[in-house]
Amino acid sequence: MDKRMVLISLIIISMLVFGCAQQMPAAPEEVGPGPVQEEPVAEAEPEPQPAEEAAEPAEAEPVEEPAGYNLDALPKVEQTKIKSIRRLLDEARQREENYFFRYTAPGVAQSDVWVKGDLMKRSIIRADKVDIFNKYNMVYLNRATLKAEGYCETTKSSCPEGKGPFAENFARRNNIKTPKDWLLELDNNFRWALDNKVGNQLYHIIDYNMEDKVIRVYVNDYKGWPARVEVYNGKTRIDSVITNTADAQYIYDDLDIGGVSDDDVTPRR
Repeated sequence: MDKRMVLISLIIISMLVFGCAQQMPAAPEEVGPGPVQEEPVAEAEPEPQPAEEAAEPAEAEPVEEPAGYNLDALPKVEQTKIKSIRRLLDEARQREENYFFRYTAPGVAQSDVWVKGDLMKRSIIRADKVDIFNKYNMVYLNRATLKAEGYCETTKSSCPEGKGPFAENFARRNNIKTPKDWLLELDNNFRWALDNKVGNQLYHIIDYNMEDKVIRVYVNDYKGWPARVEVYNGKTRIDSVITNTADAQYIYDDLDIGGVSDDDVTPRR
């Protein structure tokens, strides 16, 4: 091969190599690290929590239930006692209201009370002042006509313009619950707790249920009138021992049955 042909071959090979080099992509320039793009991470779903159980209501304290007992299942002695007290209460319910008592009750200052039928007289511890000159200390009520009048029965100096009558509000003064009111309200479904003697008087102590209350009544053995009533709120468990603190008390001291006359409940004009 002559030199001319070798030279031409070299030129052709050089052209081919240069062409291939032009077609190859340039190497990427090296650059600094850019901000890292964090791939969004799916939030983990909260684990299902067990459903809260509804809080069970607190169990109410047991209420002592004197009602609903089987009389025939009680001991003979107790059966006899309950039947005897039932007769006593029934007789008292039929008896005419005619008695005196000294009354103390929730929200009522001590008052002397005379009752005969629908007529009632009650004292006022602090005399009501009508004006600067007149004041009265006695109120007469007619529970049939719903009428009330005030009278001065202390000294004439308290009532220079006469003893009365002075206008009174019947509803305001008729806030006394009499023993007969209790007798008519309570039925014969009671439990006998015990008997208790105070002085010369014997009392039968019996328990009732009324709505959510427990009512303890001290029944006078003489004629069956309640001499004392204690009210418990139903959560207090009471027993035969008289050491409980009642939520309310109605006290009928100096109970005198049968000693009230018409004159006692009729104002002297």
